[in-house]
Amino acid sequence: MRDLRHPRSLRRSALLGVALAGLVWLAGAMPARAQNRICPPFHLRNDAGEIINPLTGAHDDEPYSPRQTCGACHDYDTITQGYHFQQGWDEISDDFNPEMPWVLSRGMVGKM
Repeated sequence: MRDLRHPRSLRRSALLGVALAGLVWLAGAMPARAQNRICPPFHLRNDAGEIINPLTGAHDDEPYSPRQTCGACHDYDTITQGYHFQQGWDEISDDFNPEMPWVLSRGMVGKM
């Protein structure tokens, strides 16, 4: 076991403390817009913009619409180009991986 009073241990502890303080300072210096990237609570909506409510059964047999749900606050044309939305659809190919023909993309599209 190392002696924590050893100069090398003290130096490491000091560097870690300075690094941690720097990260805390950077987090506090970020613009509020960058800190608040989490969406507030929202309702899933169908294609007509009606709320899907599985608790009451309202429209619970209809698919949700990303355009009506996410597009209410976000630029729909921009978010539909992101990987999270595409999940490999934009790079799907019949010859993506010759050793595993059932895998059609890097994402979730075309998998089992």
